[in-house]
Amino acid sequence: MLEKINKELVPIKAHYFLYNAATGPIIPFLPVIAKQLGFSGFLVGIIYTILPISGLLAKPLFYSIAEKFNLHKIFFLTFQAILAISFFSIYFIPKINHQSIGNVTLACHAETYLHICPYNTSDRFSDEALSQASVSNTTHSSCKLSCQGSSEAFSELCHGWQLNQFCGLVNTNIEPDTKFEFTAGFNIDDNQNIMSCLHVKIKNVTFDDDKPVHPFCDVKDKPMYTQCVANCTDVPEMKKIFNELDGKDTHLTTNYQFHLFLWSCVVSWIGMAVVTSIADSICNDILGNERINEFGKQKLWGYIGFGIFCISTGYLVDLFSRGIPDKDYSCIFYIMLVGMIFDIIVSGTLDKKSVDRTDDDPSVLWELGAVAREGRVLVFIFWCVGAGICTGVVWNFLFWYTEDIATNKDWLKTLQGLLVGVQYFLGELPFNFISARVLKKLGHINVMSLVLIIYAVRFMAYSLITNPWIYLLVELLHGPTLGLCRPTMIAYGDKIAPSGTRATMQGLVGAIFEGIGVSIGSLICGRLMDDYGGMLTFRIFSVGALSWLSIYWMLQLLLRKAKAYPLHQGHSHLASYATPSDAILMTTSQELQTY
Repeated sequence: MLEKINKELVPIKAHYFLYNAATGPIIPFLPVIAKQLGFSGFLVGIIYTILPISGLLAKPLFYSIAEKFNLHKIFFLTFQAILAISFFSIYFIPKINHQSIGNVTLACHAETYLHICPYNTSDRFSDEALSQASVSNTTHSSCKLSCQGSSEAFSELCHGWQLNQFCGLVNTNIEPDTKFEFTAGFNIDDNQNIMSCLHVKIKNVTFDDDKPVHPFCDVKDKPMYTQCVANCTDVPEMKKIFNELDGKDTHLTTNYQFHLFLWSCVVSWIGMAVVTSIADSICNDILGNERINEFGKQKLWGYIGFGIFCISTGYLVDLFSRGIPDKDYSCIFYIMLVGMIFDIIVSGTLDKKSVDRTDDDPSVLWELGAVAREGRVLVFIFWCVGAGICTGVVWNFLFWYTEDIATNKDWLKTLQGLLVGVQYFLGELPFNFISARVLKKLGHINVMSLVLIIYAVRFMAYSLITNPWIYLLVELLHGPTLGLCRPTMIAYGDKIAPSGTRATMQGLVGAIFEGIGVSIGSLICGRLMDDYGGMLTFRIFSVGALSWLSIYWMLQLLLRKAKAYPLHQGHSHLASYATPSDAILMTTSQELQTY
């Protein structure tokens, strides 16, 4: 059996396995790591708007330099080290210290409330924040208040609250900076969302003597109002409300933690883009023209490493997080570091012998002009953007949503790791094998429509199911969505590309899908998650996928009427079809996979 192993291909197989085993587990967990650090959904959306673009810009830039000066091996090893260091540096970024302190209004009548309202009247708290601040198993919570003193306020404290220590301040001149401080006790379940404000019903208050007092004000016309500063750091359910109090906490972009996280990720994405492109080039060089169809078999080891280590690291995170409030992601970073060190050692045995680029290559700008003049290419690009938007939502915010809806978080990371395992082993990988037959049976236009329809079903399922463990069944739909999406993009893009522009077309499709589609999807989803919560966000994207599909159908109809469709131009078919191994080749040789 060992005699059948091609020893020449063992190093490249080992690279794909180790590289994906090292970087794979950390990539899907990055959004929830950012969430635990204190970033809002909108900030994470901004980050994932930038990352695909940075990778797509870096790939042709550094690869062309490597080609021109024959620096493939130097760049290959250097960027592996760079991405390992940049990824590992995220481990040391401190958590943002949310104090849960803000200005509120004390309103005292027959009942006493704290009115917590956005400072800007046009703003509103997100549904997620209001839900967290209104539902809790905690029977009693408390906040410390420092309130503005006035003659009216001290009169109610004296007569209504029956606190004799304040009676001497009634009907006297009160200094503007006079304050009175106390601790307000309340039940979170009693909180009410009225208009754009959260009303916290105070059950009792205590002062320095620790005697509970019922806060009742005997006012006839209107409640007694006074401004206070509330400190609710011991009430985690109120944290998100106070985070949004200054206007959706977008001011956190000024925090150094945000910039450290952003630039660590940008450098990592650049490193992954360069390493991926050079590794694929080296693999093609080793295989040669005679064995190029075996390319997918080499990349398959990357899928195996990615899936296995995502599942195992999710379990390890839960295991090491027992008994602590936050998840301990340290094992992910150390596994990544060790895996990359072994990968660098293995990669040191690899080298590229031939140069792909020739001086006779046509101008990229000229090719792009030829591509842009084709109507059916523009409609295809429109579909790629829509598919990229849907994919960005799943890649970057599915874990985020499971964090929000999970009632028991003890084994949440294990679940998230299993979700990735189902996506790859039971979803995407099998559909890579059967994609050629599906495309031949249904046709590319129908498959592209099917992808958007199933994305719509998938998003609606997320919004309706409240038990995240059932998502393991939903993730089987990852096959007929992304598992069909990538081969369809490659095969259809290859066929409709004008003569002599195939390479440019494939680069353009990858750039549109990730650089525009995934980026837009991440940005919009991050904002919607903050404003409306995950349930409504996924329903919006479900309707959006169907709306995008409707426009796509109308554009296809216009193309047919204009006779711009390939069938009307003498083509007898839409695309060529491939064997199962070639289907994997088509899929795995794409642009940088950001998830």
